[in-house]
Amino acid sequence: MRSKQTRCLITAIVSLICGLAALNVAAEQDSLFEQRGMYQSAVEKYSAGKTTEANRLAKRLEDYPLYPYLQYHKLRVRLNHVSGKSMNRFAAEHSELPVTPLIFNRWLKKQAAKRRWKTFLKYYPGSENTELQCYYLRALYATGQKTEALDQTTALWVSPTSQPKACDPLFATWRTTPRFNEDLAWQRLHAAIQGNQRTLARYLLRFFSKQSRSAADAYYLVHTQPLKVTRTASFSKDNEKYRQVIQHGLIKLSKKQPEKSLQAWSKYKKTHTFSATSRRSVDDRILVGLALADQFPDEQARVSIQSPYAIDGLAEAALKNTRWNELKYWIRRLDEPEQSKLRWQYWLAKSIDMASDKNTTEAQQSRKIFLRLAQERQYYGFLAAQKLAQPGKLNAQPSNNSANLDAQKVAQQFEMRSDVLRAVELFAVGDDLNGRREWYQAKKTMTREELQQLAHRALKMGRLFLAIQTANSAEAFDDLTLRFPLAFSPLFDEAGHKNNTPSSLLRAIARQESAFQPSVVSSAGAQGLMQLMPGTAKLAARRARLPKVAPGDLKTPAKNISLGSFHLTWLIQRYDGQRPLAIAAYNAGEHRVDRWIKGNEGVPIDVWIESIPFKETRNYVKNVLAFNVVYAGLLDSPVDILQDAEKTVRPR
Repeated sequence: MRSKQTRCLITAIVSLICGLAALNVAAEQDSLFEQRGMYQSAVEKYSAGKTTEANRLAKRLEDYPLYPYLQYHKLRVRLNHVSGKSMNRFAAEHSELPVTPLIFNRWLKKQAAKRRWKTFLKYYPGSENTELQCYYLRALYATGQKTEALDQTTALWVSPTSQPKACDPLFATWRTTPRFNEDLAWQRLHAAIQGNQRTLARYLLRFFSKQSRSAADAYYLVHTQPLKVTRTASFSKDNEKYRQVIQHGLIKLSKKQPEKSLQAWSKYKKTHTFSATSRRSVDDRILVGLALADQFPDEQARVSIQSPYAIDGLAEAALKNTRWNELKYWIRRLDEPEQSKLRWQYWLAKSIDMASDKNTTEAQQSRKIFLRLAQERQYYGFLAAQKLAQPGKLNAQPSNNSANLDAQKVAQQFEMRSDVLRAVELFAVGDDLNGRREWYQAKKTMTREELQQLAHRALKMGRLFLAIQTANSAEAFDDLTLRFPLAFSPLFDEAGHKNNTPSSLLRAIARQESAFQPSVVSSAGAQGLMQLMPGTAKLAARRARLPKVAPGDLKTPAKNISLGSFHLTWLIQRYDGQRPLAIAAYNAGEHRVDRWIKGNEGVPIDVWIESIPFKETRNYVKNVLAFNVVYAGLLDSPVDILQDAEKTVRPR
């Protein structure tokens, strides 16, 4: 009887143990989900000042990857009351966090704002942050180290850009000492003008005495109104400052009115003692300006031209003016590293092909260059492939072979990295800013193989922008799964069908504009996947007879793609099917493109693209056209980079 009872008891105990084990397994499976929820709740409670409740949750999260961030948030909300000792302890214990130097700097600025100069000096570790540097020098001055503080101020003041307001009290004191003089003011004025910092340059004019003010005023004048430099009588003084003014004005004028610049320069060379370096600089700029106006040096003169700047500028001018023989000549005069770039190789091949005096040997050379370029998955490679009537090469190659033992080992080591775990969890709890900070910091210490793993992790998380960016860092250029993800496919396909525009082109725009970030907002205010300005979106909605755009709509993929696709299609129709013009207008606006095509009817479209005045728009058009070829290939609908109707610019 007792034996039977014992057996029953043992059975019950075993069942209980099994049940508890099963519960533990279930708890482990749910633990990450629960930890994320507790972490978010703890952060909210710290922010609300409910420290006791937040601490209770934090205690349960000591083994969670984001536990250090709870200490950060605890510190963040009470930063005004944190002692230097506590701040130092946090920095020492969490030196691995990218937010640590950020919060430390914020704490230092608060000490400075409260004039706690001794505390600031005690904990200031040195910084490249200009605001902190100024606070440091102010702290030195306030604690009696005046000479040292003022001696170091000079380097900060001569910056070619405006400095933070924290520097103003320091600068005001420094300017009352003999350290400040008009030569330093001129040095900064020169740097500001060369950097096109007009507001700063105008501000600096106040620091010149009546005797020196005329040269400073003249410098600002010729920068804003270059034609004034042709009034040679106004710049008759032959000293170093006026020679700088004249040189700058002539160079500025040479870009738009090179003939007038040349006329004035011929006079100044007789009346002023310019250095040999200055003479060469002005000569080169005027030479290039004249070439851009389609006035090239004759055969005898061009042999003596040796300046890399002039040779490069003459090649650019020949390209802009479709002077094929000139282009062929000047490309061959470029330095070898420059000449070997894909861009110049394409234009060398085309200039030979288009030149009036090519021979059989050159024709063969042209074809060889096109054949070589056609192997590249790149804008010029796709142009070369089309020239040869060949399909563009995608050269797709996965970067991560999971079957490889070394790859498995790298993957295992990668999964153990605490910085990766923190980044993954920060994205999971919605802290994208700190997630990106962890991500970028982790990238700096990774091998190429680890970066490939990181890129694939980003793709799995749906962080397509990071996948693209990290794949580039890993030099996984041929892994098109990472670099050209097929995201939001139903939405792009639907929009392409509705607007009769290939979805590959819509994807290409989104890839270039936002790298598929639905919530991204540019510095100019463009929003969402296809980076629409609110005003443009409202106009597109009205034209498409869609509902009015509400706040937040542009961060919704479906609405952003719908409006962006309609706007692009409308632009394509506006420019009579010429996609390169429409793509340029999508980036820079219709009015600018209208100006850029005026007088360029019949110009080869590849030349027109190369001549777009804005570098950003120029690269934008090239990228979108190339990305369209890539996406079309990935979607099994291969296309040429240009359509037959797009070979030359046609009037609207």
